[in-house]
Amino acid sequence: MTRDFLPLSLLALSLAGSAWANPHAASPGASSLDVSADGVRVHLLSAETAGDGATRLLHFASSDSGNTWSEAVRVDEGQAPPYSPHRGFDPQIAVSGDKLVAAWTTAGTDRWGSGPIATARSNDGGRTWRAGPDPADDGLTTGHGFLDLAADAEGVFHLVWLDSRDGRQGLRYAKSEDGGANWSPNRTLQAGTCECCRNTLSIGPRGNPAVLFRDHDPRDMKVVFTENGEWKKPLVAGDFGWKFDGCPHTGGGLAATSLGLSALVWTGSPDHVGVHFVRPGHPGSTRLGGPFATHPDLASDASDVLLAVWQERTEEGSVLRHTLSHDDGATWGEARPVPEAAPSAIHPLVVATADGFLVAWTEKPEGSPARWRSIRVPLP
Repeated sequence: MTRDFLPLSLLALSLAGSAWANPHAASPGASSLDVSADGVRVHLLSAETAGDGATRLLHFASSDSGNTWSEAVRVDEGQAPPYSPHRGFDPQIAVSGDKLVAAWTTAGTDRWGSGPIATARSNDGGRTWRAGPDPADDGLTTGHGFLDLAADAEGVFHLVWLDSRDGRQGLRYAKSEDGGANWSPNRTLQAGTCECCRNTLSIGPRGNPAVLFRDHDPRDMKVVFTENGEWKKPLVAGDFGWKFDGCPHTGGGLAATSLGLSALVWTGSPDHVGVHFVRPGHPGSTRLGGPFATHPDLASDASDVLLAVWQERTEEGSVLRHTLSHDDGATWGEARPVPEAAPSAIHPLVVATADGFLVAWTEKPEGSPARWRSIRVPLP
């Protein structure tokens, strides 16, 4: 079915006003967040610390694009809990119909205390969960972190992470064709990467996985992708030539439209500092937001509308901003604040649903525990 869209200026104005649905706030004590959508069904995973100090992974489901949410269901019962879950190091969730897979880093033996990957899987839409295997095949108890997880239209789950099995941090990949019961032999997609920036997986219109990651030297971002079932040489996603001796702890967003891959990246390069929209492998970039913009994410819907979100520091605190493009990033609407986000809001995420987008984030109101919040973005 073809959907008619307003001109970009009117669409941006609509999103700034009544088009936003009421926000949902839940789960005090939330330290991490991930969200995945399949049509109007949306699934959210949060790591939360209870009064006894224990960290638990909780799943929330929505059957109406995030307008309402189910009660929490424990995901990691009887398993090793997530190690130090925090924004940028979030346990991950992906959905394909009624099949769900969650993955997280557990405690281990590296010098920071992190270790192997744990997984859980559900065949009934998240009502019940059971333990899955460790997708990493190196047998090591050192750190396997900065995971991302996605499912394609055929129900294949794809997982990427960083580990140092060959003596330096590298980007690894595995897939599961049976809902997380078994995982393929691991593949190294990039032997040397930045040490601790989150990775982002996206599935293209033809089911081809692509991964956005930060390189080591320079610290620009790159995209590695498949074509006809083969992994290709990584493409630069923003050629800033940023030389930096350290990890910036900032990833980006990756979206696939019918015209190709698009990315929203952050660079600390002094001449370009901030968030930029780029087409991997193509020169040039479009800066979105000001020099204090960071932690971007990007999503595209079935009609190739792009929604960009990011966090930006102001004198009043942190603000979440968003902007839209319906011409594959050639032009963007005015950047506007995400309604109802508190000044403490951080690390926004965006996913496309069957009838718009959902933006989710965490925030910590003064004197209260951290919580996750979400807000629907219906399109005309």
